[in-house]
Parts: sequence; structure tokens; C-alpha cells
Amino acid sequence: MRTELLDARLRLAMTPGLGPILTRRLEDAFGGPVGVCGATGTQMRGVEGIGPKRADAIRRAIDEADIDAEWALVEQHGATLLAIDDPAYPTLLRHIIDPPPVLYVRGALRREDALSLGVVGSRKCTAYGREQADRLSALCSQAGLTIVSGGARGIDGAAHRATLRLNGRTIAVLGSGLARPYPAEHVGLFDEIADGHGAVITECPMTAPPVADNFPRRNRIISGLSLGVLVVEADQRSGALITARLAAEEHHREVMALPGRVDSRTSSGCHKIIREGWATLVTSPGEILDCLGDAGQTLKVALADEAVDVATPTSPVDQPNLKPEQRQVYDAITVETASIDDICRRSGLPTHQIITSLTHLQIVGLVERLPGNRVKRKM
Repeated sequence: MRTELLDARLRLAMTPGLGPILTRRLEDAFGGPVGVCGATGTQMRGVEGIGPKRADAIRRAIDEADIDAEWALVEQHGATLLAIDDPAYPTLLRHIIDPPPVLYVRGALRREDALSLGVVGSRKCTAYGREQADRLSALCSQAGLTIVSGGARGIDGAAHRATLRLNGRTIAVLGSGLARPYPAEHVGLFDEIADGHGAVITECPMTAPPVADNFPRRNRIISGLSLGVLVVEADQRSGALITARLAAEEHHREVMALPGRVDSRTSSGCHKIIREGWATLVTSPGEILDCLGDAGQTLKVALADEAVDVATPTSPVDQPNLKPEQRQVYDAITVETASIDDICRRSGLPTHQIITSLTHLQIVGLVERLPGNRVKRKM
């Protein structure tokens, strides 16, 4: 609902060069956003970081017509505005040093999204990285975590899609406005997320382009929303490591990294942060949950309880909680042991679905992993 207070917040959020920290200083000085918008340029100059040029720019930058046009775009794109003082504003994000004063939201943020895992990695990922992002995101989603990522190509897209496939919740944080979603080829993905499966959010005004400066700011929101951040695949200059460092050093979140091939440049960043000791090496959803403290342990117990319920029927293929592709994979293990290639040939399923299904079957106690990348049914 449009109010004078939200209009004032929107005016400040749309002012170029006025970030969250300066906005907060101004609000503290003038008693809130409405007070800031009513202050003169001379009065603003007394605030730390606000010189004469910036004060004049704040006064001239945004007028009433701009605010009306922004609200029209918000309505046109089915979005809502969520101010930092709104009870629905994400609690974890509110408590970082520079939370966005206003979030633009398509879809809905829910209370259960407080149990979130950030998944980040390379846009130019390998097949291994894509498969692992799919596997770990899917299983962590099944455990009850909301998967947060940046909506980008590569690892981000794989994490979002894996969550949607299992009807989980996911949040895409954009580095552009909702009227200019980036990348353009993910518009359908963003629509699906917003349609009852989570939210697409940004702090950028509706028509803001995806300029380079927006993405480090976007990364702090991914970290700020999450209990922990998982780096799936990243080289040593990857933006994913910016997110990871923010999580570790500023937001005091858990940082985890998936190892890759020792000669793979796309995993060199993961190996670096593991070697430096500020990221935990993880290879399974159970290890991820272990890193997330009490919240992770609660989810792990719930997952174990589900596993007991699933494992009790006499015939595993009759279990109501198994998905069709999980039954297909179980059925494909027809001999004492089977390889991934055997299962792929017998089931006709793609490799990433087989890996995800095998991990679930292992968690619920129906299959056992063996040396040499082979599996067998567990009696």
C-alpha cells in the first residue's frame, strides 16, 4: 500500500549515489525518511558524508513524477515494495551493517525463508559444477532450506532449477531492476520462481540496468539473507568469492566450499578458501547441515525422521514418499552392485537426476555407496 513514508523511502532509494549507510545517517539526523525529504540542502550538509554537491543532488534528483512512474512500474510488473521497518522484511538481512532500506519483490518472502542457504559459483561452470549444484541444492531444499542465489547463468541457474524441480522454495537476488531482469534468458525462470515458489528480489529501481557496480551490492544481499553460503565452483577472481568473504568477515555466516579437480581452474577459488581455513570443505547435504549450527541440526533430525518413515515398508518401490525418478533409479540397481553408467543405461535418466536420486536413496537408507563410484541396494 502506498503511503507517505513509503514514498519517502522510495525517493531516497532512487537517488543516485545515496547508499544504505548514508541513507541511515540522514534518517537518524532528521527523524526518518519523511524528515529527510523535507530537509533543505543546507541542513543536509551537516550530516557526515553529505557535502554541498551531494546535498543539492539529493534535493534535485527525484521529483513526484518520478515516484508516480516508479509505482506504476511496480504495479505493472506485479511487484511489491518491502521497507526495512516492515515486519515481513527478512530478519537476517535487517541486521547486516548496510541492509537495503527498500526491497522490490516479485512473489513472496515467507517466515520459513529465514532457514536459507546461499549457493554461489561460476557463470562459466563445468558439467561437474552444474551437476553438484543441482544435487546439493535439491537435497538441501528437501531438508527444508530455502535456496538463495543470484539468478545468473551457470551455478546460480542450476541451484534455482533444482529447487523448483522438487517444489522447494528459492530466492533469486538480481543486480538489475525487475523491469530489466538479467540475464534475459532467465525471464521464464524468474516467472516460475515468483509464481508460488519463492521470490525474485532486488534493491535496484525498476528500470535499473545490470551495471557492474550493482553485483557486489547484490552479493551482500545473498549473504545477508542466508544462514550460510556454499561455493560450488569458482576461480580465484570469481564474484562468488566476494559473496563468500562478505559472509565470513562482515556477516559472520558459515562459508562452505565444494572441492573439485586439483587441475581445474574453475575450482581453484574453492580450494584456496578451504586451504586458507575460512571455508569448510563439504561434499554432502548432511555436512552442510552440520555447518549451520542448531538450525541445521534441527533440519537434519527432521530429515532423519523422514528417512525412518520412508525406510520401514517391506518393499522400497512401494514407498509413497519416493519420487518416480527415485523409484526408477532404485529399480535400475538390478545386480549386486551397479555403476552410474549402468543405472543411466537401464533407467534412461540424465546423469544429474541419477546423482540426486542416489543421494536421496542413500540418505533414507535404501542404497549404499561403494568404492569405485558403485552402489548397491541396502538390505
